[in-house]
Amino acid sequence: MTGPWFITPHARRRYRQRIDRRATDEGALEALVALAQRAHPVRPVHDRPGVVLWRGPRPLRLRCNVSTALPGAPQMVSVFPGCQEGRRAAR
Repeated sequence: MTGPWFITPHARRRYRQRIDRRATDEGALEALVALAQRAHPVRPVHDRPGVVLWRGPRPLRLRCNVSTALPGAPQMVSVFPGCQEGRRAAR
């Protein structure tokens, strides 16, 4: 584990699918570790107990779900696009 959370393989796949299609698995991991180090909590995810929405810094403002439902380190379970060019992300 590198950084404050365990970054799941699912989160790395989602990063490559949704954020940077040219990223390798290692590149996605590096980007998500950097996100984890600068992100802040936003709110609990209402329909998922133990999961909190976190948001990264500008300019991308990527969002990620972090779970504490399992024992051990918190897990980044998914990542979503954030705001780009001053527009809000779709909900």
